[in-house]
Amino acid sequence: MDLSLVSRDPLQMSVSFDPADSCFNGHFPGNPVVPGSLITGLCLQAISGLLGHKGPLHIRRFSFSRFASPGEYALGIEDVGGTYLCTLSREDTIFAQGRITA
Repeated sequence: MDLSLVSRDPLQMSVSFDPADSCFNGHFPGNPVVPGSLITGLCLQAISGLLGHKGPLHIRRFSFSRFASPGEYALGIEDVGGTYLCTLSREDTIFAQGRITA
């Protein structure tokens, strides 16, 4: 997996999931899908590391509307008064979105 910063305000990243990555072992053979726990983990990591949030975070209302296969995606995180709105998308298609609160 490769993650690159595109912009800081709002926070936009480019993420690439390599089909050869070990996270796809068994998830699912012949039809790899990015695990939801990996997507939410990337959001948590970005909020702490790139936005500088200190302290506990809580995942709220995360939904996965489409299976995300290996490939290139945009990961956006917007800080709205201590609530972080997270979206994983490709072009106009949203694959996952949710809120993380402090």
